[in-house]
Amino acid sequence: MTELCFVSAEGGSAFMEELLEVVADAVRTAGGKARTAIGAYPESDGDTVYVVVPHEYFVTVPDADFPTAAQCRRTIGFCVEHPGTATFERNAELLSILGGAVDINTDSTAELRRRGITVEHFQLGYTPLWDLWGGDLDAPRDLDVTYLGTAERRRSMLLGSYARDLAGLRTRLLTPPHEPMTAARVDFLPGKAKFEHLARSRFLLNLHRERKQTLEWVRTLEAMTNGCVVVSETSVDVEPMVPGEHLVLARPESLGSVVAALAGEPERERHLRSAAYGFVKSLDMTASARRLIELASSLGSAPAADIAPARARATSLRNPENALAIDTPSFDARFAGDRSAAGPASASGTALSARIAQRAAGARRVASRTWEPAATSMAGTADVDVLIVRRTGEADPDDLANDLITGSVTPRKVLVGEDGVHPWPRPRPYDVLLHEAPLGRGLTRNSLLERSTASWLLVLDGGMRASEFLLERLLAVSEGADVVHCPVADPVDGLVGALPPEERRLRTLPYLGSGYLVRRSLVDEFGGWNTEVLFEGLEDHLFWRRVAASARPTTLVQQILLRRLRPDPDSRPMDLDPHRVWAAVGAL
Repeated sequence: MTELCFVSAEGGSAFMEELLEVVADAVRTAGGKARTAIGAYPESDGDTVYVVVPHEYFVTVPDADFPTAAQCRRTIGFCVEHPGTATFERNAELLSILGGAVDINTDSTAELRRRGITVEHFQLGYTPLWDLWGGDLDAPRDLDVTYLGTAERRRSMLLGSYARDLAGLRTRLLTPPHEPMTAARVDFLPGKAKFEHLARSRFLLNLHRERKQTLEWVRTLEAMTNGCVVVSETSVDVEPMVPGEHLVLARPESLGSVVAALAGEPERERHLRSAAYGFVKSLDMTASARRLIELASSLGSAPAADIAPARARATSLRNPENALAIDTPSFDARFAGDRSAAGPASASGTALSARIAQRAAGARRVASRTWEPAATSMAGTADVDVLIVRRTGEADPDDLANDLITGSVTPRKVLVGEDGVHPWPRPRPYDVLLHEAPLGRGLTRNSLLERSTASWLLVLDGGMRASEFLLERLLAVSEGADVVHCPVADPVDGLVGALPPEERRLRTLPYLGSGYLVRRSLVDEFGGWNTEVLFEGLEDHLFWRRVAASARPTTLVQQILLRRLRPDPDSRPMDLDPHRVWAAVGAL
């Protein structure tokens, strides 16, 4: 009997490894021989057929372990990507060197056949390896809404737009970067941890990636198997599922309000949960597993193809060593470009930077500063002071201050620095520091710090709005942490700051900004925020670099509790060359 060996890429995605284990289990259930392996193709007696996910395996395996032409002809590509994505195109290119292919999606199966590629459809279905729920409709669920999907601009824009709809629900949005995930992270749950999470969740939000319009079947089946009701944007290949009976489909911009409405209809939620579980149990993978066994048995007679072009293509697609993917936007996209061409700063450029810095320092020395006390005293309930700096172009902080003062947990003080902005003269319920000329966010924040007395500081920028639950939810997870933060919904960039602080990633992009709760003792230890003119706009990035470098404990609250009313208008007027500034950051 032909043995099927399901091979995952070493250092590849844990998700793909899990999926191949499920298919191998289905093959064994259907009476076939199957095993799994990681890395290079294991030695065989010549009667083994290998199964790999082409778009990942062939661009991850080292050149020394790349399969031979004969091995490729005894390999079946297991395809999981939809048309309209770059990974689908990669799959289509690589299938030419393989002996056969199966695909879990009907749309991609049809598209591959249209291109002249022979491929069989593999119907995924119920597997006990996914089921950690068991169908108990009365089992408690302590999470209202979850989302599991890699970061991508379109997705993050939509998630950000749901902030107000989901504010009163217990929400956890996991948005890891689009790169191979090999182990558990705060934003990625593999295997059992993922299924336990789905069994705790009432609803799963589902959004498409890139330009695709088809349903994410694996994610949908995993959720339904664990009783998590799927609420997805409209999809074109949901059959044989029935929308409204097994899952809920709606326009992408309305998913937040749909979930909020369903959360208030427990009987409808219960019916959807039960019907979806029954549907998944009715899907048997045995027939597809038998077809896979038959396909494997038919391989071996075709001559070996020239794999050199495909091998060269796979090598060209391979990520450079230590490359990182990130779709969570930077505060200053100009820093995301190619820094290799920046080169050393010229003597004239360095001299000009020094002259500008000197002028700015002189302007700071002579600029006037005044304090205006709050018109009313605040009876705070938490040992937290709020520091807000408003710069030119940012919205008046009154609404933000009101969000905080009327929230479910209120701070001790709200301190606002108007940096080069002249507010309308009226009584305000917070202390105001007025700078006649813009002196910089870091310097203004440090001045506010001098008037702060609380153990915790909530650091915000002007032009933000806060959920009424912001402080409550940040403080709820603050034990043992020095910094607690949450994603910020930006109307242009989508979710900002949705990833944890990682030193390797912070060396590449300034992806974390304000919107965090920090212990006063840590800020004092750091000596406050950076005030150098050259690093204007990067004050928070430098703060996060120090947090990551010193391995301080942080917590990411995976719910959108802050919104930006407009993009950050900081034009960085002192910036002569972003690449030169970035080089200086690295040397700091």
